[in-house]
Amino acid sequence: MRELEKFEVDCLVIGGGVSGVAIARELCSRFESIFLIERNHQIAQETSSRNSEVIHAGMYYDQGSLKSKLCLKGKELLYDYLEERKIAFNRCGKYILSSTDQESETLNNIYENGLACGVDDLIYDNSLKSKYPFLQYKEAIFSPSTGIFDSHSYIHSLSRDFESAGGNIILGNEILNINATKDGFEVLVEDIKSKNRFLVITHTLVNSAGLNAVHIANLINEQNTFIEEFVKGEYYIYQGKEKLENLIYPTPTENSLGLHATIDLGKGIRFGPSAFVVDEIDYSLSLDQKLLFLKAVQSYWPGIKEEDLTPGYSGVRPKLRGIKDFVIDSGTVSNSQFVNVLGYASPGLTSSLALAIEVSEKIET
Repeated sequence: MRELEKFEVDCLVIGGGVSGVAIARELCSRFESIFLIERNHQIAQETSSRNSEVIHAGMYYDQGSLKSKLCLKGKELLYDYLEERKIAFNRCGKYILSSTDQESETLNNIYENGLACGVDDLIYDNSLKSKYPFLQYKEAIFSPSTGIFDSHSYIHSLSRDFESAGGNIILGNEILNINATKDGFEVLVEDIKSKNRFLVITHTLVNSAGLNAVHIANLINEQNTFIEEFVKGEYYIYQGKEKLENLIYPTPTENSLGLHATIDLGKGIRFGPSAFVVDEIDYSLSLDQKLLFLKAVQSYWPGIKEEDLTPGYSGVRPKLRGIKDFVIDSGTVSNSQFVNVLGYASPGLTSSLALAIEVSEKIET
């Protein structure tokens, strides 16, 4: 059996979603040879491209949490980057609505939490009745710094930054195993098409593999105690005549920010995501969930009918069982350092540039 070809690099980033690409771009100036490996044949094919493309303001997350910190910082960095690179976005703002007295209490908690976290532009606003008479609600708060953007162009812009600075992206390659040796982490990689295998040896390893991140973390450290939980969300496209200028959110549910109405940059309306725990990654839409979906939308938009909704797309969020926050798990093994980015779901797009700085600060060079 022939010996595997070996490549020595200074830093290896696993995962070509928004987190991996943003981290690789941030680290590029610190390492002479830095590589990003992605198992799909294009970047950002999983969680990063199957979402609402919303720039979150940061009012939902626990004060002092990583989600809160990275969302608030990331929002400012993201708007600046989009403006500088002339990437399309719309700071359209969003309304969060309550439908019951209990939800009004939740709404007030969101408002108070937002203020405590530093989201200082939230306002109670009941002008919605004249603006959108088809909506039904008790109370509403408005978040003017929430927006939408062209996330596809954004992620590809980050990848161009990385490659222009000397970084290397290897697509269609999967990580099979990781061994810590005195020479560094020995990462066994397989080209998915050709089935050729090779070894990458690195002293700095960043795992931002999204849906596969817990599995990779287990390869790095068998004592890892994190358990993944996949939450699926489905989207439907609205075919009715009404138009929106803003995003409309109900109060949050346990697994998501609620089944909301978002607009795209062309002013089309989509509803989603729903949120239910699944055992496997499957992007087909479960049409048996449609009536539950419709009922959730009708709680604040009662005139919607089943025929107004046509199937859109779905996404799966890589959460951690029993943990609400992002986790950045870092350490050293045999004088080599690793960083695992785990549970990186919403507000992951918004937080990506801030996450990259946070990860960079964990790494010594």
